[in-house]
Amino acid sequence: MIDPNYLTGRESHPLIPCLSEWELGQMKDDAREKYLEMRKAALFLEGHDPLRHGFEPEVWKLLDEQIAQLRKSFPVGVIELLVLGGNRASKTRKAARDLVKILIDAPERRAWGLQSIEAVSRSDQQPHVFDYIPPEWRPTSGKLKHGRNTKIVYTRSGGFTENTFVLPNSSQCWFKFYGASVKTLESAELDFAWADELITPDWLEAIRFRLINRNGILLITFTPVEGYSSTVKEYLDGARTVSEIDADLLPVKDSDGRTVAFEKVPRVLQCANPKARVIFFHTKDNPYGNYEAMRIELQNSKRERILMRAYGVPSKKALAQFPLFNDSVHVIPLNRWELIKKEPMTRYQFVDPCSGRNWFMLWIACDIAGRAYIYREWPSYGHSEAYIPYHGDLGEWAIPGKGADGQRGPAQTELGWGLLAYKTEIERVENRETIFERWIDARYANTRTLAAENPVTLIEELADIGMEFLAAPTQQRVESEKSTNSIRLIQDALFYDKDQPISRNNQPKLYVLETCPNTIYSLKEWTNVDQQKGANKDPIDCIREFILSGVGYCDDNMLKPRNPWMNQFKKIR
Repeated sequence: MIDPNYLTGRESHPLIPCLSEWELGQMKDDAREKYLEMRKAALFLEGHDPLRHGFEPEVWKLLDEQIAQLRKSFPVGVIELLVLGGNRASKTRKAARDLVKILIDAPERRAWGLQSIEAVSRSDQQPHVFDYIPPEWRPTSGKLKHGRNTKIVYTRSGGFTENTFVLPNSSQCWFKFYGASVKTLESAELDFAWADELITPDWLEAIRFRLINRNGILLITFTPVEGYSSTVKEYLDGARTVSEIDADLLPVKDSDGRTVAFEKVPRVLQCANPKARVIFFHTKDNPYGNYEAMRIELQNSKRERILMRAYGVPSKKALAQFPLFNDSVHVIPLNRWELIKKEPMTRYQFVDPCSGRNWFMLWIACDIAGRAYIYREWPSYGHSEAYIPYHGDLGEWAIPGKGADGQRGPAQTELGWGLLAYKTEIERVENRETIFERWIDARYANTRTLAAENPVTLIEELADIGMEFLAAPTQQRVESEKSTNSIRLIQDALFYDKDQPISRNNQPKLYVLETCPNTIYSLKEWTNVDQQKGANKDPIDCIREFILSGVGYCDDNMLKPRNPWMNQFKKIR
């Protein structure tokens, strides 16, 4: 807290600039005295009562907006916000402010503040919480506030006595530490929980259950020093970029070394869990963070260090096979697709007839410029076209899990369909559009089974019901990578020079429509570590079928003979 007796009004401040000594010297004594007194009062109020008079960066308002949007969409249930921030990005102060505000806004509210160990809580978390308690409720002049409904005993060296405090409105906060066993947590009902740094998944799970009864808010603040940790993975796997901004420390230069643009960094992500979002606080957001010093410190640093320290963006440690895949580059919005599809296109279907789970299918359109658009997936989720009659929205194909490639989602649970049911569904979603060719995984489709005492293949059975499929490259050939190197071919299709602006000469050849969330998730998360057991492999296998089939745009005029077929029999005169 600022002692007003030590303020002169001449102190430097990033947001309340002071006139120079020369300018002050030009003022009359009474005007100068009045100016300095007003400045002293502003400085004092900001430090003494930050809850009411403290500066709030714009990114704080952005976080408030995300909370409000989630609560409007989900009035019942726990909503979760992960704030990933660069160093001194103000994430801790924002969380402390929100914790106190939740407690004072209504009586008998309950909150937890969580840290790794008690010493770190007392040095990095509890002081900020104490500072945001309204000054009329804070102990002053060495007096401690006690009473039937109030207990606020705090010192800078020792933190809150017994790691708890009770406000005059009977709202209470406890401070907990990950060093303790999660099994020892008492069954508290909470309105708000703030977890600061390095929280583990088992603690997250325990806290969620404490928040359920009161429809609480879980706020996690994190500087991702450890990169793509298990907690970060839980929120970022399958997340969709909502908004992004330029990274001024990551310039994009042309061949002459001139800065022509800046890399984009995420600002808001929508998690696979619809009730959770990720917000990135950047060091530049905080005027008190000495951003210029950060800029100097990060000069000539590796890109990963800049992303983490200045923007809070973690580097993924998992061996994702398609690291260049980028929402802002490869994902096509629906309104843009409405314009693109008006151009001449050749459309294909690719099917992975999975064993023990539903089939996974992709529809891909190729244009004359050599670009390919994955414009439909089945099953899908989260949009109107994902609805399947009598079954509804099946949900995600794969979800984050302990495996490197996640775990099976609800959409993989078999519907128990036969071939006629699949044919009916394919015809329904296609709605009489023209499909030039259909391809299906050859190993599964060419395996002969006994039907009516005759060995037949799946391709033959599909032909019998009026659906002609070609055999895509065998799974063994796809998996071997010895001759086809299909992963590299997919990488080539996704490639663009990220150090140059997107242009006609610098753009990928493969895109995905935003209404294909399962495919987008797989392109982001698939590592091939789990191989045949990987929950994400089926969308990738369909893309491999497309890549290895060698199909592309086919002009109808090219298929027509140059001369009528019967002309060859005419006599030459």
